[in-house]
Amino acid sequence: MAAKEPSLYEVFLDQVIRIEAVQCHRAAVTDDRAWAFFTAGYRPGEFDGWQWSLDAPEEDFLGGPIGFVMTPVSLPMKPAWDAAVAAFKEFIKAFANGELIASGKYPATGVRYDLDPAEWTRAGLILHVRNGDLIEGTERTVRWSTITVRAAIPEQKLGRIDWDDLWKHETARREQDSLPNEKDYSRQTVPLIIERYGVASVDGGDLRRFKVALYRGDLERPKRTRPKE
Repeated sequence: MAAKEPSLYEVFLDQVIRIEAVQCHRAAVTDDRAWAFFTAGYRPGEFDGWQWSLDAPEEDFLGGPIGFVMTPVSLPMKPAWDAAVAAFKEFIKAFANGELIASGKYPATGVRYDLDPAEWTRAGLILHVRNGDLIEGTERTVRWSTITVRAAIPEQKLGRIDWDDLWKHETARREQDSLPNEKDYSRQTVPLIIERYGVASVDGGDLRRFKVALYRGDLERPKRTRPKE
C-alpha cells in the first residue's frame, strides 16, 4: 500500500514555520497572538492569516506592508517574520522548479491531478496554507484544493554510472547482509550496473576500488585519484 502523501499544511509548517531560523526568536516575542504564528503559521496581518500571497508574502492584503498602519509587528517579531517570509519564498520556488510536486483536486470535477510547475508562477496567486487551496485573483477563485505534496524523484542520467547512487544502494544491501560472495561480486554486479545506468561497459579499476571499500566496511565510497601532473 502506497504511503499517504502529507498535506500541504504539514509540509508548510515543517519548511516555513518550525525551522530554527524562525523558532529561535519565539522566546523574545510577547505579541498577543504570537503563539498562532509560531505554532500554526498564522500570518500577523489583518486579513485571513491562513492566506499567504505568492507575489509578496511580506505584504498584508489590506494594502500595505506588514507593520504599516493597522498591522504593526513588534521589533522582536520582525526577524522571525522575515525568516518565515524568506522560507516561504523558497517553499514556493521548490514547486516552480519541480523539486516538490503538488497534487490537488480540480474544483470543477473533483478529480485529483499533479499540478504543473508553471501553476506556481502565475501572477496574483494566494495560498490558503491550512486548507491547501491555491486561489487566484480578486474574486478569490480556487484553482486547486486540498493540495498534498511529495518530493520529486530525480531522473536517472543514463549513459553514466552514478557511483554515489550505486554506493548508497550497495551499502544498503551490505547492512541487510544480502551482498553476494566477494569473489562473485564483479561477475554478478556488472550486468546490473549496465542495465541500471544504461552504459556499455564498466571500468575494471573503478569497480575493484568500489568492491574493496564495500566489503571492507568503509562508510564512504572511494574516489578516483587524479594522476599527478
